[in-house]
Amino acid sequence: MAIHRDPETYEGLSPEDCCKRLEDAGADVVGLNCMPGPDTMLPMLRKIRLAVKCHVAALPVPYRTSDAELTFHHLHDEHCSCLPDGGTFPTALDPFTCNRYEIAEFTKEAVDIGIHYLGVCCGAKPHHIRSMAEALGRRPPASKYSPDMSKHAYFGDSDVISEEYRELSTRL
Repeated sequence: MAIHRDPETYEGLSPEDCCKRLEDAGADVVGLNCMPGPDTMLPMLRKIRLAVKCHVAALPVPYRTSDAELTFHHLHDEHCSCLPDGGTFPTALDPFTCNRYEIAEFTKEAVDIGIHYLGVCCGAKPHHIRSMAEALGRRPPASKYSPDMSKHAYFGDSDVISEEYRELSTRL
């Protein structure tokens, strides 16, 4: 189920009431897909998890939505005056993209409340999916592309970093 502008269905049901009806009608998995980002989806997921006994799915968009702008279709960029009609959807969402750490935190919080069917919807990049897997303690083959900060010239602690660079890092 996708929640659009208001935190309810077009029929006027809350997400948790809609999911409960779906479960009562025989659904094995209910949940939310698309539209809200992680921070605006989590409160709805908490209510859904309390309302149903079946599996719950969560696939937010990887964008920083808010209570004022609940979905990525409604985001506005106050720092950019050249956007057509002031809206960022669908071609100017870049400044609202969640980073890998935000997606990992969403994953951990979702699992903590009992959500076990996880993904990311429109706008997801490979590092988002990989961050979800790593947040769950998994190490997929693509983890070799995850940042290894131990080898960073200024922030790393690996033996391969010269003492000269380590000294520079204390001045940053």
